[in-house]
Amino acid sequence: MKVSVVIPVFNERGTIEQIVNAVRAAPVENIEIIVVDDASTDGTQDVLKDKISTMAD
Repeated sequence: MKVSVVIPVFNERGTIEQIVNAVRAAPVENIEIIVVDDASTDGTQDVLKDKISTMAD
């Protein structure tokens, strides 16, 4: 079974990495994380891009 987690964000630069880490730490083998950004202006997208580039499949 696959679990999808949708995280809506707006200007969450200071917390988005912690949120993604918490979801990834869940005891679920097949998890999909979907982040929906509502046009953040604080660099949230940059933090997410950096996080994605360091994540293993």
